[in-house]
Amino acid sequence: MLPIYKPYLPASSLRYAHDALDSTWISSQGVYIDKAKEQLKELIKSRYVVLVNNGTCATHMLALGLKFKYPHIRKIIVPNNVYVAAWNSFLYSGGFDFEIVDADLSTWNMDHGAIREIPDDTALLVVHNLGNIINVPALRKRFPKAVIVEDACEGLFGSYDGIPAGTGSLMGSISFFGNKTITSGEGGAVFTQDEELFEYLNSVRGQGQSSVRYVHDKLGYNYRMTNVQAAILCGQLELVADIRNRKREVFDLYREQLREVDEIRFQQEEPGTEHAQWMFAVRFEGFDLPTKNALELFLFENNIETRPMFYPIDRHVHLSRFKGAHAVANQLNHQCLLLPSFPEMTRGQVLNVSRKIKDFLRTRGSR
Repeated sequence: MLPIYKPYLPASSLRYAHDALDSTWISSQGVYIDKAKEQLKELIKSRYVVLVNNGTCATHMLALGLKFKYPHIRKIIVPNNVYVAAWNSFLYSGGFDFEIVDADLSTWNMDHGAIREIPDDTALLVVHNLGNIINVPALRKRFPKAVIVEDACEGLFGSYDGIPAGTGSLMGSISFFGNKTITSGEGGAVFTQDEELFEYLNSVRGQGQSSVRYVHDKLGYNYRMTNVQAAILCGQLELVADIRNRKREVFDLYREQLREVDEIRFQQEEPGTEHAQWMFAVRFEGFDLPTKNALELFLFENNIETRPMFYPIDRHVHLSRFKGAHAVANQLNHQCLLLPSFPEMTRGQVLNVSRKIKDFLRTRGSR
């Protein structure tokens, strides 16, 4: 079975992980934590980085940071077709209501053009779906007084106006889950340029520890990354250019093979942005859900693993109380399919996936 994703684990990642184990510093202290933090700060050009144990915790830190910095904010404008952790993270601690915005059919991101105003008691959550980047600097020009935070868990190494995604707002979260471009198995990080916010979040992720050991001056969480996770991360951060080039080749080859297929549409990028190229996906114009499901089954029977596009918020039982426009989000869920697109994917594997998709469409068209 060709998997939807395989982590890229160079020899250096394994060597550093063994070194961390041999050092006996396997928990939340050790040389690799500081090393990974400094590597990220250099790559992402962020003044401050807080490493945490997974991407969901990183996004929860956005909610905690909002409560700390802007306690008057009670509502979050959120997209209607993202991974569930983006919504969950703002509900863990309570105090936030959601305003739902439907998706855009071309970018598959939030249709932010539909937002007319952002009141003082409201923040905007930007999510970069599948690595397609929303132009946050452009949003800040439209809404200069608005508080914007970013779930960039899928957008690492994408950019807007020439700066890394996740760094153009109050704070941004990223994920190092096993299917992400850079991975530590689990793991995540928060970026911010705000020193006060950094000091708060750095304390909150470590049980609310004050400057005096074992004296805690706030409610905190155990969200710390381990030295072993950071060691795995360091080996990949040294090879970011190589990993990104491999991903770019996979994306370019898919586009070359599928661009002439009448039914297929690609994600469109906003002006001034660069796609992070996390996961390659296509939209099959005219498909309904049974047809998309039939294609998924056909590819599975040909040993190709795929994933559907995310569901609208009210499809999740615990989130069904949140209502909003969802026609486009539903359409994308019925028509989009995520394809295998990992760094070590071979040319032959991309050609095979593309060929099988064309075979299915040809067979469907002949009925």
